[in-house]
Amino acid sequence: MALWAGSQLSALTPLHAWWLTLAAFFLLTLMLQLLPPDLFPSSAFFQDLIRFGKTKLEASVRPAICRSFDVPKRYFSHFYVVSVLWNGFLLWCLTQSLFLGAPFPNWLHTVLRILGAAHFQEGELALSAFLVLVFLWLHSWRRLFECLYVSVFSNAVIHAVQYCFGHVYYIFVGITVLSQVPMDGRHVYVRGKNLFMQARWFHILGMMMFIWSSVHQYKCHVILGNLRKNKAGVVIHWQCHRPSRMGSEPGPPGSQASAQLLPAN
Repeated sequence: MALWAGSQLSALTPLHAWWLTLAAFFLLTLMLQLLPPDLFPSSAFFQDLIRFGKTKLEASVRPAICRSFDVPKRYFSHFYVVSVLWNGFLLWCLTQSLFLGAPFPNWLHTVLRILGAAHFQEGELALSAFLVLVFLWLHSWRRLFECLYVSVFSNAVIHAVQYCFGHVYYIFVGITVLSQVPMDGRHVYVRGKNLFMQARWFHILGMMMFIWSSVHQYKCHVILGNLRKNKAGVVIHWQCHRPSRMGSEPGPPGSQASAQLLPAN
């Protein structure tokens, strides 16, 4: 067991260490969340750090120092702008290398090597990584469109640390996927003459699951956005209106004609 653990640690790349540390951090956060408030004196600051949107306390009962780190939740779109640009660039580099034989840029190859890129010539990871990057890029475009034209954001906020983490997350997701591509120097190694000859049943299944889940998530966001609009598509309030059984249109918030309102996002 000790020898096995030692071999696993020796094979730990910087990217593996990053994701392992991140997982450990979330596990620690969950454990601290379960502690009684009297055992965790700085619970108010901790709760403000991990919560966002409607899960945060009212601004009037939050310390002023906590409110100074507030970032509008509508800035979610910034994550997807970064993802579209960064992961689009990575996808462009991978596409150029796969189909035109172009080498990766020197700086990108250096970064991949430092982070522990896959310098081997086996398996079918080239097609898998290509598809994952394509889907990640398409997902980012869809979410950016939803943030700009579908979702109706209230005045809810997120913590500045969460805002920074969102950018770092999408940058590391793309570089992690690209690091799984088998490399031959600065070029991508493709077993066989045709990349798509690597296609297997799980690639088809993955594509079907991605399409279905994307359509389903888009429909859910449309429904959530419409809860703050009237039948003409005009935003009438910043809370979520729960439609009545009779399908009546909501009146002004607080009126008797208004249906039950959900907390703002």
